[in-house]
Amino acid sequence: MKSARQLWDAKPVTVELEYGAGTLTVLPASKSMLYEMEMRYDKRYYAPITRFDSNQRRLELGIRSTEEGRNRMNAKEGSRASIALSREVPLDLTLQFGAGDADIDLGGMRLRKLDLSTGASETKLRFSAPNPISAQEVEIHSGAAELTVSGLGNVRAEHLSFEGGVGSTTLDFSGEWNRSATATVQMGVGSVTLRLPRDLGVRINRSSFLSSFDAPGLVKRGGSYFSSNWDSAEHQLTVDVNAAFGSIDIEWIG
Repeated sequence: MKSARQLWDAKPVTVELEYGAGTLTVLPASKSMLYEMEMRYDKRYYAPITRFDSNQRRLELGIRSTEEGRNRMNAKEGSRASIALSREVPLDLTLQFGAGDADIDLGGMRLRKLDLSTGASETKLRFSAPNPISAQEVEIHSGAAELTVSGLGNVRAEHLSFEGGVGSTTLDFSGEWNRSATATVQMGVGSVTLRLPRDLGVRINRSSFLSSFDAPGLVKRGGSYFSSNWDSAEHQLTVDVNAAFGSIDIEWIG
């Protein structure tokens, strides 16, 4: 199945993207298109979603499992989708991905809001180019998953929020920083690696229970951990970390 819609104006659009299981690719669309979607699925187990409400400026894309699909463990086999979204208009994007593999590149998109949720999956989320506008809200929720997020500095959000259940997560804060920001990281069971640019002033507030914390390059002052350039850095990142069982590791990049 193929579906697409041309771009007619520059007004903001709310995008709801839902993909139950399989292989998902998300990337920037051609300049003249609001979206382009190509997918392969078994119609016995899935029903496609392609709706645009021009009055509410709401776009819905993806596939949902049928009742028979929800009851079959192998229903995702062979299912795949490639969905391209516009870089030209402001987007409030909600993306729900269930099980499987996802490769998501939101680089250069005009993100006002992002709410990303993953299930039992291996997901790679990239911000390969700077957001031309400032994001108001960025929330990432991960279930039993392996999640890698890179280029978080390109999101240009005042606050970033991550909540993980079980699994391994890497949060890479590289990118073209143009402001200071705060982040909240909550992890249940598993490991979290924070990859931090050396020229960014960093403060870590740690609240954890039975979690190991490896913090090279940070100095403890009071109840927080600071990078040596905290007071002199042009931009600063404050991270509140709350982890139950697992490990928290720091890696310096750049």
